Amino acid sequence: MNDTYVLGAGSIIVLASYMAAMILIGWLAKRRTKGDSTLDYFLGGKVTGGLVLFFTMQATQLSGNTFFGFTGIAYRTGLMWIVSICMISLIVVTQLSYIPRLYVLSKLNGYITPADFYADRYQSNRLRLLVTGITIVAMLPYLIIQAEATGHAFSGLTSGQIPYWAGVAFTCTVMLIYILMGGWRGVVWTDTVQGVLLTSALVIVTVVVVITVGGIPSIVEKLRIDNVALIQAPETLKHLSRSWLSLLVVSSIGFAMYPQAIQRVYAAKSKSALKTSLSLMLVVPYLIGGCTLLLGLSAAVSHPGLIGVESDRVFSLLLNDLINNHYWLVIFVLCGLLAAIMSTASSVILTLASMFTRDVYQVIWRRNSGDEGNTTAGRVFIVILIVMVAALSLKPGATLWRLTEIKVELLAQLFPAMILGLYWPRISEWPAVIGIVVGCLFVTVSALLGIERFWWFQSGVYALALNLTIAVASSMIFNPSTTLQRQTRERFFRPFKISVDTPE
Repeated sequence: MNDTYVLGAGSIIVLASYMAAMILIGWLAKRRTKGDSTLDYFLGGKVTGGLVLFFTMQATQLSGNTFFGFTGIAYRTGLMWIVSICMISLIVVTQLSYIPRLYVLSKLNGYITPADFYADRYQSNRLRLLVTGITIVAMLPYLIIQAEATGHAFSGLTSGQIPYWAGVAFTCTVMLIYILMGGWRGVVWTDTVQGVLLTSALVIVTVVVVITVGGIPSIVEKLRIDNVALIQAPETLKHLSRSWLSLLVVSSIGFAMYPQAIQRVYAAKSKSALKTSLSLMLVVPYLIGGCTLLLGLSAAVSHPGLIGVESDRVFSLLLNDLINNHYWLVIFVLCGLLAAIMSTASSVILTLASMFTRDVYQVIWRRNSGDEGNTTAGRVFIVILIVMVAALSLKPGATLWRLTEIKVELLAQLFPAMILGLYWPRISEWPAVIGIVVGCLFVTVSALLGIERFWWFQSGVYALALNLTIAVASSMIFNPSTTLQRQTRERFFRPFKISVDTPE
């Protein structure tokens, strides 16, 4: 976002009120917290209802990238960005492949972090640490990008009266306060408010922008005359695959493996609450995909000719077009942007804190530490993490879609061990470990060499295929013992009425 909005004192008052409301919600959440257990602090005692679960799932899946990254892609690719509806829908479909079983096992075995399943299913703290390390590496740059976006949001919203660094520091401080006070409840309650705010802002600004540009028929006609490539289908199947099909595969799996999303599965009060939230999530793809597509196409008409990273600024340019006639709408939308960023960042921070506490602190340093000691360790980690993210954000860098691709390509490598562990008793620790390590190395080396795609597909597809092949093939070669298979069936498959009498 650039700093060209001509906004006055009203924007500062709105910002202050919004931030005060977030802190108030954190304080109210603190009053509802029972004790200081890790289960209550990190997962709210696993009693989150369906509607709140939906809003926190939605708010954590959407971020500043929705406003900037998605509209920038739609600007560059045109009508083909309709594929985003498929992409977001496939995320939900992928989640449905593991959520029902994972939810049951989480209730039976008391899972708190995403790595708990891997450690329990494969009886491996080695795998626990590997999953935790990959998750932190994948999500830390994402947090830094969100913090940078808050600095730009504050600077833009106040016409530079609040400088970039102060915006970063202020936002991180507010998040720190309500996360430390309210824990899980503080995060999901603020997520609920922020989810309503960011969704309303996105829908309203889309309607106003489209009307301002002249309506959908006018947009299509102008593009047909001036930039017909944006409303044409890809010329070849290879181009379609390189541009979109491989992205659909990797993104649908990588986004579905967001650690904060998995924790929300654990936190559901009941199967009914989980079904309610997932049913409502099926509406989100059409809302988000449709709005960002229309915003991108509108910007292509009103601000043609932007290339490279400049095209990521189109959302800012659209807001500048509205500022004279829709002052308060712009303030409302920018608050919605801030809500999208803060809801995602706070959820990721709490999840990473829970993973550090349970999967690193307890395993390596304090195996027998008490519940209150673990929660305290989590709070200390939150402080350190937020301070580090704020510090690294003070020298902003470009927010690139490629960074998002790398993140989801890394997270996608955790999926084969998850899905095979839920459905195939034969897979054991080392096939899962080797598959994950090889897949992540392939993604990392490709990124360092600047190789985004090979032939028809992006590198993450090959990494995922290699990961899955190694896990399956090595499981077939190094067959786990009959006793181990029987124990695995008894603990992890009997709840789903799968026979436990005979091993494969």
